[in-house]
Amino acid sequence: MGAVGALLILAVWFAQTGLAMLAGLFLGTAGLARLWCRLSLAGVSAERRFACRRSFPGETIECTLGLVNRKPLPLPWARVEWPLPPGIRPLTAEPDPTSPGIRRSASLFGYRRIKWAIRLSAARRGLYPVGPLSLCTGDIFGLFTRSLATAAAEPLIVYPRIFPVDPGAIPSLHPMGDHHAPRRLVQDPTCPIGVRDYQRTDNLKFIHWKASARTRELKVKLLAATTAFQAAVFLDVESFHAQGLLAEEDFELAISAAGSIAAALAGKGSPVGLYVNTCLADTGLPAGIAPGAGRERLTLVLETLAKVTAAPSGPLAAFVEGRRSELPAGTTLVFITGRPSPVLPLFLAELGASGFRILLISVGDHGEIRLPDAIAWRRVCTAADLMLPAGGRP
Repeated sequence: MGAVGALLILAVWFAQTGLAMLAGLFLGTAGLARLWCRLSLAGVSAERRFACRRSFPGETIECTLGLVNRKPLPLPWARVEWPLPPGIRPLTAEPDPTSPGIRRSASLFGYRRIKWAIRLSAARRGLYPVGPLSLCTGDIFGLFTRSLATAAAEPLIVYPRIFPVDPGAIPSLHPMGDHHAPRRLVQDPTCPIGVRDYQRTDNLKFIHWKASARTRELKVKLLAATTAFQAAVFLDVESFHAQGLLAEEDFELAISAAGSIAAALAGKGSPVGLYVNTCLADTGLPAGIAPGAGRERLTLVLETLAKVTAAPSGPLAAFVEGRRSELPAGTTLVFITGRPSPVLPLFLAELGASGFRILLISVGDHGEIRLPDAIAWRRVCTAADLMLPAGGRP
């Protein structure tokens, strides 16, 4: 611009009319372009709206990307760029397939808006930070450009995969509950299923007086054996590390097993909690959710599992001891581990003697596990193994 101004002065000084007109036209155009560029971002914004920021792996994440011009001055061109984090891929066709994100361009008259429908997907669970949008525009001649970052950063949460689980295989110490037990331990007086003839060994408080009066013979209530689950799932992140290497496939299967067990119990209306000796992706702290029932509790458990990282916060035994006060006696403790530590059998036996029911799920093939007879366990090498009855598998 300075050189063109000097050229204009020299052209006027030496009476070069054509050159002076050309330099003046260029300076006028440049001044108009700079003014246009200064005003180009006034009243302009880029918007991003998710239909839902939570999904399961492989599901479609619907999103709307918008560009709004709230002033009379038109936008001759504008470009919206949205960098995607690793693991999130667009399902819609992109103009530049090599670009690691979403890019859209448009021109807008005054007081107009445009929207684009975007579909995304994630193949794996995790917490994906979605950064702000980058908006770039300028003058009609393309001489000057201006850009800004708009739309706040938002996290996308992808839950772990959920597989069918047999909740009846999870042991419980609560004989009175809402679900029929696979074997008869204690009859639940709140759940009569019929009547039968009185026998001398029957307790008089179980006599069905209305049925006895109707048949003129003593009848007693036939009671169902039920059980109630209150479970806490412990995931041992440290056990999936061996010689500094992470068994990633087993680790992800263990996270899915924890979520599947929680979903199965929550589906039955049972309280369930989650404890993981990890450093969560957002806070860097271990995960601790006390047992509770309801859809909100299950959502919290799945969101927490989505944030689990492979970084352990410490040994499992010390972690459990720090959370023990949150667990009432009779709670079923489900331990999900990779390679069991040598002290694990003794630790689980001590918990069992303290009034807890124990279920150990060993993920991966790590050889024979020697546990006390009172501790139920199962080996899980694939998702289909979650439906097997409790008990070791060679």
